[in-house]
Amino acid sequence: MWINILVILFQFLSGSIMYSYIIAKMLNIDLSKIRDGNPGASNLWRAKGWKYGILALLLDYLKGALPIALFISLGIVENKYVIAFSALAGVLGHAFSPMLRFKGGKAVAVSFGAWSVLTKWEAPTILGTTFTIFTMIKPKDTTVEEDALRVIMGFIVLSPYITYKFFLGEKHLLLFYAGNFAVILYKHWKDLKGYLSKFLNYS
Repeated sequence: MWINILVILFQFLSGSIMYSYIIAKMLNIDLSKIRDGNPGASNLWRAKGWKYGILALLLDYLKGALPIALFISLGIVENKYVIAFSALAGVLGHAFSPMLRFKGGKAVAVSFGAWSVLTKWEAPTILGTTFTIFTMIKPKDTTVEEDALRVIMGFIVLSPYITYKFFLGEKHLLLFYAGNFAVILYKHWKDLKGYLSKFLNYS
């Protein structure tokens, strides 16, 4: 039991390391003044270009995937529900990082990392395909509100896959999905409301 708790705690701490924020500080950049003020890789990308953006995205992805993947490969944790809770802890660590007084980022890249471990690339492929379709529809100059809609739609499109897996006995995936989607919805809710408001006013 204590090993499981330590694994979950370690994954939370891994998720709470805000690499984009650290890199930005090293470059004397205040991410709170970039676009929507989110301390994530997308705003670092906008501030310093794709090289730093890719680096931050990779680090955010790895912090959601690497620790729990190592724990699994070493046989330290085997219970699927503990793995699901650990993956969710990493997402929560990023979204509510103690490093940033529990404000954190929007948790998209770290979620991709967690889903890669839990589903061996299946869920990230679905999410990535949905995001790509939205990007093809409007490849440039997307607003914060449009970005929020893209992320939320990606997780909605993922739900049939989770339902299918649930009936195959992979019930722990539903646990992680519910927690992950709740975090994603919470972190994007303000922007999503802005999109809906603009859409209704336009209609």
